[in-house]
Order: sequence, then structure tokens, then C-alpha cells
Amino acid sequence: MLALAGTGVFAANFKSPHGDKFKLECTTCHTIDNWKQIKPMGFNHNKTDFPLLGQHKTISCRNCHKTLIFTQAKVQCASCHTDIHEGTTGRDCARCHNNNSFIVNNTNIRKIHQQQGFALVGEHASADCNRCHTSASNLRFNNIRTNCYSCHQFQYNLTNKPNHRLSGFGTDCEQCHSMVGRSWNAIGKGFNHSFFPITGMHGVLTCDRCHSDNNYQIKKSPDCLGCHSSKQNEATGVIPAHGTLMKKYSCSDCHNVSGFNNVKFRIHDSWFGIYSGKHRGTWTKCVDCHNNDAGFKANCRKCHNFDK
Repeated sequence: MLALAGTGVFAANFKSPHGDKFKLECTTCHTIDNWKQIKPMGFNHNKTDFPLLGQHKTISCRNCHKTLIFTQAKVQCASCHTDIHEGTTGRDCARCHNNNSFIVNNTNIRKIHQQQGFALVGEHASADCNRCHTSASNLRFNNIRTNCYSCHQFQYNLTNKPNHRLSGFGTDCEQCHSMVGRSWNAIGKGFNHSFFPITGMHGVLTCDRCHSDNNYQIKKSPDCLGCHSSKQNEATGVIPAHGTLMKKYSCSDCHNVSGFNNVKFRIHDSWFGIYSGKHRGTWTKCVDCHNNDAGFKANCRKCHNFDK
């Protein structure tokens, strides 16, 4: 015999609709006035293996409990939610989604890609997912190859500065390009250009500026004059006396890779203290005093007319 809670009525062989193993008192969830009226705060779901968090707080019990036997309800997401990714992202939905929204947190996406061996860095951090995941459905994320050439074959075939295919370049793009860079000109760690470091103004040039013959198999001379012809520069009229008086000096005695106008000629101090007083400063250029005359002599009056 079982007493119906709160009624004083006894029923023989009463069987709970929630199953034989259900041990809670009926009044934990129900009211006496209306058995279909469930107490909002009656049953503490947070003490179970599936706490009600986020959107699960607002849905009807029947959405998850299709029958009145509560032990039959499963806690896996896929037991209630159709897997729109069709198994391509695994069964652990919480890797991308949370209880508050189906909208994916970008931090989780970056973390997953890093775990899978393809970190979203550089241009890949802002790329459209469908550019790489070209499945029939935009919601399928099949495993794809992570080598650069599998996605960038089109760019490889179209290159002309230099023409990668004609120049004999391999398809291991990271030998020359950097994944963390924001452009194709970013030099990758695997490219050994140590005999001539690509720094300063050389870092913004395209490869063909030095390799004008499209031959990348033979190392170019690291000598400045290999690319910067003194005769050519003399013809422009902007570099004084390089072919005469300054010919005995090396380019690095005056210049550095940060720019041609950043000139520091230390030898100059021995006979004219250009790095002292008002002569020191970026406003002073070689051509302020020199007019391509090889026999220039230090004379204040040559630049400064004291009679005026």
C-alpha cells in the first residue's frame, strides 16, 4: 500500500509514472491543486549530472525528457541537438559552443586549430573559414591538409616576381614565406639568407629587385655595388663624388640599410667636425656642402657668407 502524498488516500499497488527507481516525494515537484503544474523551484536539477545553465534554464522539461522516466534522458548534446556538422567536428560540442548561445567564440576556434597543429596566425587569423573548409555544406568542417600549397596552389602558379615554377621553387612555402606575416613578402624562418641578411630597406623590396635575371639558384654578391651602381647614382646627381674622392671608401663607411639618407661618415671628424655643433643633425646632407666636386676643401666661407 502507498499513501498519495498529502491526500490521506491509500492506493493498492500504486506505480509511479516515473519508473520503479524514482524515489522522490511527489510534492517535490507537484502541487496538490494541479498535478500538471510543476513547481518552478521544486526539483534542484543542479544536483544531478546535468545542471541547468544558460538556455537550459528556460526550456520546458519535456524538451529533454521525452518520457516521464527521467533516468532515460541522456546528457550528451547530440541526444537533443541535431549535429549540423555531421560528425566532422567530433562529439564534444563544448569545444566550440556553450550553454548560453550557439554562436562560436573565436577564442575557442583559435585554440582548436592550435591543438590540431594549424595555428590561426597572421592572415589566417582573419580569413573566412569557408576559404579553407570548402565542404559541400558550410557547416561541415572536414579535416583538410595543412600544407600551404594545398590552399595556395593558385597563387603559386600565378607568381611572376619571381615565377616560382620556372625558377624551380619547391612547394614548401614556409621556406621563404612566414605564416605570421601579413603579406607574402614576409620572410619565413626556413629561408636561409644569412649570407646577406634581409633587414632595413632591403626587407621591403621584392625578390626580383636583386634577382633581376630570375635566377635564384646562384647566390648574388653581397657587395653593395652589385645592385647599387656608382655610375648610375652619379648620373642622378644626388650622390656627390662617389666615383672620385669617395671611391676609396666602402659603402658601409657612410651608409646603412635603414636608408641612403641616414649617413654617418665617422672619418669626416678627423678633418671637419661635422658631428659637432649645428653641423650635427638630420638637416645636414652631404650635398649641402658638396657639389660633386672631388677636391672639396673645408672652408667656412664656402658655405657661409659672413659679409651679408
